[in-house]
Amino acid sequence: MFIFSTPPDNLSIQEFQKNESIDVEVVQLISTEILPYANFIPKEFVGQIMTMLNKGSIHSQSSSFTEAEIDIRMREEFSKVCFETLLQFSFSNKVTTPQEGYISRMALSVLLKRSQDVLHRYIEDERLSGKCPLPRQQVTEIIFVLKAVSTLIDSLKKTQPENVDANTWAQVIALYPTLVECITCSSSEVCSALKEALVPFKDFMHPPASKVQNGES
Repeated sequence: MFIFSTPPDNLSIQEFQKNESIDVEVVQLISTEILPYANFIPKEFVGQIMTMLNKGSIHSQSSSFTEAEIDIRMREEFSKVCFETLLQFSFSNKVTTPQEGYISRMALSVLLKRSQDVLHRYIEDERLSGKCPLPRQQVTEIIFVLKAVSTLIDSLKKTQPENVDANTWAQVIALYPTLVECITCSSSEVCSALKEALVPFKDFMHPPASKVQNGES
């Protein structure tokens, strides 16, 4: 098992898939048997879990595999389950204790940082690629991130503003200009997911509050 680390180059495809399957099961175990009880777990330990999930959500591959084998070598399922676990605990309407609130804020901060990194990399890579399409895995990754952003914003809209800390709002709003930079992307699938992520931002846009002058607004 090589959870949260780059797999060794000498593994066969079969060994790789077997190890990835185990890693996925470990993350699922963390999701169902550990994080739901985060209220009773030291913050430092939970922080380490969040850091590992963030690292695990990043696609990794071995340069020793041939181009035809890269699709298999990419840890897509493992990356996805790590990202989904972050999403699961990034925002909860059932927070009842300060510790649970801490876990929620931590997961959300990690997820938003991860999303920002994925978006920036996609923008830069597409700019450098010219007319050459980006790898399927990278397109799949950004689509997944865009859908996660859309889901998060929908969750935030259903929650009382005072229940979301200022840092979270700042991170969410900071995503907007990065999302706008993606509008020139060539993939129709990415454009579709991007539209879904951008539209909800309209609910965060309000006219400036009127200042009261001389007793009149």
